[in-house]
Amino acid sequence: MKAKNTLFTAALIGMLISGSAFTANAQTAIATSDKTESASTKLTVLQVKPMQFRVAYINPVSNLVSVRILDTDKNVLFSESHRPESSYVKYFDLSTLLDGTYTFEITDGKEKASQTFDILTKTSRVVSSIN
Repeated sequence: MKAKNTLFTAALIGMLISGSAFTANAQTAIATSDKTESASTKLTVLQVKPMQFRVAYINPVSNLVSVRILDTDKNVLFSESHRPESSYVKYFDLSTLLDGTYTFEITDGKEKASQTFDILTKTSRVVSSIN
């Protein structure tokens, strides 16, 4: 009976995983086939490691995409222009930045997309006594 329950549970988990994979693929196909998507839906910022980000901008309208990183006071910390063929993808190591609020900004022709994020250093303190 225990083996039967284990087999049933494994089959149920397999069905749930395959169902979620189908749903994810369907949503991706809809998002990329939509010809009226705005610049903000084309921009994704993903933290891949601590303080390391993957910035992607899909289906640019113009042949020149400008990328900037701004601080709270709108000071430009990084700027580059790129001519992507189909998408812009770049990895950023932001470990040198101080705690604060920053913005990734991408300009694609007349469209502009931005995503703001915070850097907050976590501090761990341990109290110990010395005899």
